[in-house]
Amino acid sequence: MSGLVGWIDFDRDLRRHRPVATALASTLAQRGPDGEAVWVGQHAALGARLLTVDGVKDEQPYVVRAGEHEIVSVVTGWPTGTAAIRAELATAGIALSADTGPAALVAYAYREWGPDFLARLNGSWAVAIWDGRTEEVVLSRDHLGGQPLYWTRTATGIVFGSERKVLLAHPEVDPVVDAAGLREAVSQALPHGGIFSGFDRIGAAEIARYGRGGWQRGKFWGISTQPHTDDYDSTVAKVREILTRSVEDNLTDDPSQLLVMLSGGIDSSAVAGLAADSLSRAGKGALRTFTIGFQRSDFQADVMRSTHDTPFAEEVAGRIGANHTLVELDTGDILDPIVRLGMLKSKDFPTRQYDMDTAQYLTVQRAAQEGCKVVFAGYGGDKYFQGATWYTHKDLVLSGTFPWVALAQKHGAANGFGTGLFNREALAALDFQTYYKDVYATAVSEVEYLPEEDEWQRHMRRVAYLMNTRFGIDAGSYSAAGLQLRTPINHPELVQYAYNIPNEMHNRRGIEKGILRAAVADLMPESVLDRHRSASPVSNHPDYPAGLQRAIKAVLADPHAPVRQIMDVEAAATIASSLERLTKDRMARADIEMMLQLNNWLDHYRVRLAL
Repeated sequence: MSGLVGWIDFDRDLRRHRPVATALASTLAQRGPDGEAVWVGQHAALGARLLTVDGVKDEQPYVVRAGEHEIVSVVTGWPTGTAAIRAELATAGIALSADTGPAALVAYAYREWGPDFLARLNGSWAVAIWDGRTEEVVLSRDHLGGQPLYWTRTATGIVFGSERKVLLAHPEVDPVVDAAGLREAVSQALPHGGIFSGFDRIGAAEIARYGRGGWQRGKFWGISTQPHTDDYDSTVAKVREILTRSVEDNLTDDPSQLLVMLSGGIDSSAVAGLAADSLSRAGKGALRTFTIGFQRSDFQADVMRSTHDTPFAEEVAGRIGANHTLVELDTGDILDPIVRLGMLKSKDFPTRQYDMDTAQYLTVQRAAQEGCKVVFAGYGGDKYFQGATWYTHKDLVLSGTFPWVALAQKHGAANGFGTGLFNREALAALDFQTYYKDVYATAVSEVEYLPEEDEWQRHMRRVAYLMNTRFGIDAGSYSAAGLQLRTPINHPELVQYAYNIPNEMHNRRGIEKGILRAAVADLMPESVLDRHRSASPVSNHPDYPAGLQRAIKAVLADPHAPVRQIMDVEAAATIASSLERLTKDRMARADIEMMLQLNNWLDHYRVRLAL
């Protein structure tokens, strides 16, 4: 259930190339620690890395007969909402037990009804189905794109997989990155796509068929603009009902395999509170929660962080009766070259927020060591309930570009956070400003408005649409630990409903995410209900900027460092010479972090830049 791969080739007999298919599957070993399996036919090969949750041994790839042909399915993630499909299959004479895995359900449902049933699955999932009757592969992802699925062309077919590293492992694929790919990797406009030249991804809520005649692609879902007719109390009740249902659908039967990442913000606290309440009512014991902290590092408020997570998280854990752990990280671990490389391989490209993302990476590694299989997180609250900074700052709403890009520009990063050390030639090739202008114009042209919405409401509608469609979730850190990330707030019914809640209703309590806060008010301490949004913690220990200084000086001293071809060496040397600036200037620190990651990426992935 944790990783899938595939290879389609109508000019080769793939049965002679099983070792290649096995090698593709092996690249996802970290995603599926509980097993690996490969199926190979004449023109199609499918593989899976397996993660066993609740003892469900999901046989993958799963093969069913359809007359003289075979239908083969692989599934990654965790589809929910399957009970009705199982009941309808039983009516058709196909009785599947409650512990039958998702791959079997998908294979039988596809044989009965074709791909249309996929729109009925909730949760986070991606599927690949080989239909031997038509010699086509069907690729699809969940409504909100929670599970990734990438593909690229080979000389005579396609190869696809849950991560880019699958595609890079194919003998006919080279790690080339052109200007568009590099821009996508380091800019802030859009969720990351293929990045490598020729790489693409299956979209959220997309069903794509590939056969001898090429691609046929279509979407089965998307958010739509509708009048909101419920009053405030009904709206709060509706949000509570959908979110409770989503949490319960995603709970594991064995609570020892489940953990909630708890920051003490309203998003993760809401998920933790509802999960703990459900476990308590079922008599299944206490919920486990983790909070990220740092040894020898005092909290310092900044533009992204107003309050310290730990006391709020501990108060929530006490209120809901959770078995709580403060995971205190050492700054040296974040600077460890092995950790830096592991973080890179979890994403296959540089992260824009290395210190913050690596803290999460190390914390979920600890969760896996303690036997956890599934992690709940509160991702989505900022997106859907108007919690992000750009919802609450008028200048960002009216900026005429992506508000998160405008935030970076407001703090001096003209081309986005982490882009300040590209040299003149690289900047000319990347042309960030034209890129931002073009992709923003495309995005806002898709927005539909209600006739009665005034100009300000239209601006807020645009921001909401951009957040819904252009601001993604990356679960790479969790997958790298062999964990399954589940995000109950990301439920398509809840997303559609929240998108149309009027702005004034969202903010009725005088604080961001007011509807979400009201929906779980009975479960939360008052302090958390009143706590404003605060970003994930980072280390403020002086060892961190000192470590960055040592690392960038080493790159500057290496005449063969691959990043030198795109880095402003003189500007980087100026920053490297001042430990005080690296300590106090977050923009300079982000620029150095990006250059270090790019150097690592270009080196270890043997990337050939074609700008």
